[in-house]
Amino acid sequence: MNAVMNRMEKMDFKKVFMMIILVALVFAVLAPLSAKSAHAALANGTYSVDYKVLADGTENTSRLDSYVVKPATVTVVNGVNTARLTITSSNLITAFKVEQNGQLVDATVVSTNTSANTRVVEFPVADLDSKVNAYAEIKIPVINYTGKYNVQLQFDTDSI
Repeated sequence: MNAVMNRMEKMDFKKVFMMIILVALVFAVLAPLSAKSAHAALANGTYSVDYKVLADGTENTSRLDSYVVKPATVTVVNGVNTARLTITSSNLITAFKVEQNGQLVDATVVSTNTSANTRVVEFPVADLDSKVNAYAEIKIPVINYTGKYNVQLQFDTDSI
C-alpha cells in the first residue's frame, strides 16, 4: 500500500511540475506578442522614434541612412500614425517616396530649409512594427551620378 501511495505522490508532483513548465512556456511565447500589440495602440501624442534605413530586402543599413536625421517624430491622432523625417543634402535627394496601399507615393514635404540644405517630410505609417517600403533618388550633377534606391524604413518601437 505504501508503494502505491508513494507512486501516486510522485505522479502528482510530476503533473504539477509539468503544468508549471507548460504555463511558463506559454507565457514566454505570448509575452513578446502582447508587447508588440502595445506599440500598435499608442495614445494620441507625439513621440521620438529611432529608425534605420535598410537596403532593399535586407537587414543591412542602406547608404541612404546617412542622408536622414535621427530620431523620427511620430504623431498619433485617433490611432493614425504619421512619421516625420528630416532629409539632409536635400538638393541631392530629388525624390523620396513611401509605399501607401501598395503604391509608392511622394512623401508630403512639411518644410524646407535651403540654408541648412534640409527638408522635413511626413507620411502615414499603418504599423510601426512593420518595415515601410520607400524609394529615393540621389542626383549628384558634378559627377553625373543618379542613384535609385529601394529601401525599407524600420522603426525601433522599443525606443518609444
